[in-house]
Amino acid sequence: MDGERQQGMSLIEVLLAMLVLGLGLFSAAGAQVRALQATDNALHSTQAAYQQHGVLELARINAAQPGPQR
Repeated sequence: MDGERQQGMSLIEVLLAMLVLGLGLFSAAGAQVRALQATDNALHSTQAAYQQHGVLELARINAAQPGPQR
């Protein structure tokens, strides 16, 4: 190899580049899953708050109505 120039990439370099790319893609997929879980949790919390608000509104309406006359 005294007068020769290396051309291209070796197999080790290609495998290492694929490993780094694969780890990056798996990390991105994991972050996407966590984001979807957080969105689902937020949806459930919002639905619970709307239900609770509805129940409180019904209680307020019932309390404002006069009772039966005797």
